[in-house]
Amino acid sequence: MNIVRIGALATTLAVTAGAALSEPLKLEPANPQPSGLKSGLNVKYAWGGAPPAGIQSVTSAKSLLQSGAEPGKPLRGLDYRDTRKGDPVLTHPEHYNVAADISGYIRFDAPGVYELETWSNDGVETIIGGHQVSGTTGRQPCRSNVRSEVEVPQAGWYELKMVYFQKYSTACLMMKWGKSGEKLKWVPNDVFGRK
Repeated sequence: MNIVRIGALATTLAVTAGAALSEPLKLEPANPQPSGLKSGLNVKYAWGGAPPAGIQSVTSAKSLLQSGAEPGKPLRGLDYRDTRKGDPVLTHPEHYNVAADISGYIRFDAPGVYELETWSNDGVETIIGGHQVSGTTGRQPCRSNVRSEVEVPQAGWYELKMVYFQKYSTACLMMKWGKSGEKLKWVPNDVFGRK
């Protein structure tokens, strides 16, 4: 009899854990809500040097940024389509081995459940409203990363932090969003703000 109860308890716990894992991440709005923001996002860059040196992961990008990041020209948003080989990475003049520490805010105009999806070449880690919502740790061509479902409890500004890197060849960094169940659209640049 005890084995049956333990088995039932284990099944209940597994179902509860599965349900908890599938619930949307509840984002925390910026507190206090910022005012007078400038458009775009702040960025700091670190350059990994000429080949054969190379950034291999988000972890190595973070380490490089900690050892000496310099402010760069702000980003207009997250609308950096796949480049051609030799083009600059985001607003940095180099075209390879670039790490970027991106910060600012994203504005949601209505509460609800949203889906968020970043696209990158190479790796990116995205944190919005205190939760990691998307990313890929290693190298890849320009394509979508993990899609996350998030709960936006109220309209307003939410803190955004990203670590991004590009090693060789081409680069991209973009984001899509949409209310749950709707078709995702590219996030417009005018919903990003910076101090």
